[in-house]
Amino acid sequence: MSTKGETRQCLGAWVPLERAAAHLSMNAAALRKTLERRATRASDGATEANLDGVQARKFGRIWRVRFSPAWGLP
Repeated sequence: MSTKGETRQCLGAWVPLERAAAHLSMNAAALRKTLERRATRASDGATEANLDGVQARKFGRIWRVRFSPAWGLP
């Protein structure tokens, strides 16, 4: 059983695109294309996309994904 600190850390973790795609039952290319279509510029200049409780952000050329608690942890 996890403690509150461990749960909070897991919920805030950025997940690699491939792992996120598997959790969403998609292939990585389809998820990447969806994120690119939804991409906007954040106030800090980063590229990000938000859809249905999934937050994605580009770190350099690589997308990383975070899920809302409703999705469960991948």
